[in-house]
Formats: sequence, C-alpha cells, structure tokens
Amino acid sequence: MAIPVSAEIATVYRLPDGSLHHARCGRRLLVQGRSTEELQCYCLTCAESVWLPLCALVRAAAADGTIRPPWS
Repeated sequence: MAIPVSAEIATVYRLPDGSLHHARCGRRLLVQGRSTEELQCYCLTCAESVWLPLCALVRAAAADGTIRPPWS
C-alpha cells in the first residue's frame, strides 16, 4: 500500500538583517533545531516545519531577489 507523502519544496528568503522568512506567508521562521547537515525551522503562521540544508544558508536570496556570494 502506497502512503502519500508531501514533498513540497519550501522556499525561504533572507532579509538584510539576516533573518529567514517563509516565502509562502512572509513571516519570520523560528529555528527549532539543527543536525550536522540541516537547520530545522518552523513557521507559526503556516504551522509547518521547514528543513534547510546548511549549505543553502550561505546562498539564500535576499528580499530583493539577489543571491550574493558567501564572501560578501
């Protein structure tokens, strides 16, 4: 029996102050935990967990849509 699983991609963006926001609702994400490879965040508005690979944090887009290199 197949079990349906949601594999929806969660999109986030970073504001100039460094905070991460959920693109679906625009609200700030709360950090709940961290593994060696991922950061677990939670959106209170959408009531969903968002898992972010740590390597993506240096490449997260700013609110204006730009993606800066990690050394800038």
